[in-house]
Amino acid sequence: MRILFQIRCLMLLFISQMLLSQEDHVLTKFRVASLISQPEIVPCELSNNSESLCVAIRVKGTPFKDGPYCPRAIGETGGIYPYDGQTNPGLRVLNDAFFQDMESDGYDILDEQGKVRVLELDFGSGEPPPIPTDVSVCIEVKKIEGIELKYLMPFFPQFDLKPNPMDDALDIVGLAFSGVPINGQPPSIADGVHGDGVGAGNLPALDPCGGHQNEGFYHSHLFAESINQQLLSLGIDEVACSSLQQYPKDALFALAMDGFPIYGAFESGGYIPKRLDECNGHYGPTHDFPMGIYHYHVRSDTIVNIPACLKGVVAKTPLIVKTNTSEGESLK
Repeated sequence: MRILFQIRCLMLLFISQMLLSQEDHVLTKFRVASLISQPEIVPCELSNNSESLCVAIRVKGTPFKDGPYCPRAIGETGGIYPYDGQTNPGLRVLNDAFFQDMESDGYDILDEQGKVRVLELDFGSGEPPPIPTDVSVCIEVKKIEGIELKYLMPFFPQFDLKPNPMDDALDIVGLAFSGVPINGQPPSIADGVHGDGVGAGNLPALDPCGGHQNEGFYHSHLFAESINQQLLSLGIDEVACSSLQQYPKDALFALAMDGFPIYGAFESGGYIPKRLDECNGHYGPTHDFPMGIYHYHVRSDTIVNIPACLKGVVAKTPLIVKTNTSEGESLK
């Protein structure tokens, strides 16, 4: 059996390498400047304990200029955040009006001078300071230079027995062609980081592209490639994502961690897709897959517009983080 499996893997590897060499393959869409090396096909173990082949994509920890996050002075504008407090909830710009609303909701995030309380976390220089429990803070994480991220996604996607929810900030939804990882739901301000009330009122600020640093590398919680469309639709013109290319509403711009593609909110031809499943996906033809493929769409019914779940099997170790001081640390 083992020999048959090895023969099958060699055959699949040969086929996958031939597909990967095609100039119009979706993997050629990755932004060269964000890549550390060209995508390659490697053996891998999947979350259902089967052995298969995965695409290995190595990207820089922060492939573009990020920020701003927390405003430092009165009258200054920072990034954005989906606010779930009582006063004016929704996607908000981090400005004076927003922090006054937080104060009205009982979050002590402004100091005696009226400035935002900012806590900077540096995971590259020992243990970061504890997050205070007596006041609220706007949190920033310092970028660590030289971090490399290696993502593994099945080259031949297959459906799982049940959908995998993307409701935690550390759940990895996929990887955009810009080299930016897409993660699950951002922490709640009203309910705390894990929804249990711990850390309520603390704000892990997002920049205008909808992402932030996490332990020294960047990931997004909103689709950065369409964030400006979302901001303008909400009447927000104070900030914009200027560091990342904005894609048409029907464009393919990312791969989910189960290997299935992610498209904008619209289908080819400019119409809103129908009969989407609980993960905001469906099967059908696209520009890139005219014969049809299962694919996800950006959600149009919620501010955090990532799919609520993934339908496919993912790699058992989907992400390996390499720093200047470590050979590799496997993460969720």
